[in-house]
Amino acid sequence: MVARVRHSLGADVGNPTIYYYPDETGTLETIDFGENLSDLQITQRRDVTDGFSRAGAFTRTTGRSYLEIRIVLENFTSVSLARSFDSLSAHLERGNPIGFALDSAKAWAGFVRTTTSSGYYSPERGQTRAVTTGNLFKSWSSSATIQSGDEIVVSSASPSGLRETKVTSGVTGASANLVFFNSDALIYTHRNAPIMVRSRDFYPALVMPQERVNEPIVESNHRISYTLDLTLVEDWGCIAAVDELGVGLRNTAGIPSDGFSLQEAIAEYRGNLNDSWTSPG
Repeated sequence: MVARVRHSLGADVGNPTIYYYPDETGTLETIDFGENLSDLQITQRRDVTDGFSRAGAFTRTTGRSYLEIRIVLENFTSVSLARSFDSLSAHLERGNPIGFALDSAKAWAGFVRTTTSSGYYSPERGQTRAVTTGNLFKSWSSSATIQSGDEIVVSSASPSGLRETKVTSGVTGASANLVFFNSDALIYTHRNAPIMVRSRDFYPALVMPQERVNEPIVESNHRISYTLDLTLVEDWGCIAAVDELGVGLRNTAGIPSDGFSLQEAIAEYRGNLNDSWTSPG
């Protein structure tokens, strides 16, 4: 399924913005588009293998579930913005992650921490609220928040790979730790961690797929105007790393020891996985 979204700017709304760490031990780099996005296409993807028994019974094995994000900015004339995108390409070609917000004022995502008495992670079908960590990406946009009437996405990791979009009826706490959607109850029970609650058009961990590496992300019209056409996919390993660490990411002003970059979070997470692994036999 493909959704096309056109962004409309208002007085209290931020710009489309990319967040990334060019140097994994350095500070945050941001690219503020400075104008409306031409198009944002969201495609739901899932790796599956189908089979039929000799009697004709259908079975499906599901693997990775993820979103494919296509970001389009047509006919912009800022040469400095084109240079920023050219520099970004080298970061993406090497497999490094970035974050993207359609609206920098809504660069908000947290993770569910509450468990039920049965031991499964909340949120569950029929619930009308989610208890979260608050915004673990607040260093990217310190004023980013969600409020009543905003659309949020509740999503969980593969193999179930569930996702649903809700409209908030209110939030509590300085970091919106408790999110309510009273008239729009959950339809799924989310059990595969991490379970992320994010502003609908904020994508905190995106990477460039292999088939896009040798395609230019910016094309020029005789260097008079430029068009960005950037296709990325979700990296749930990176999402899990931020959730697992539960600490602040580095911002643009922080010193190298102040918080983590996305790349450092991934490396730390993989190290923890290796340390905790034991042979099954």
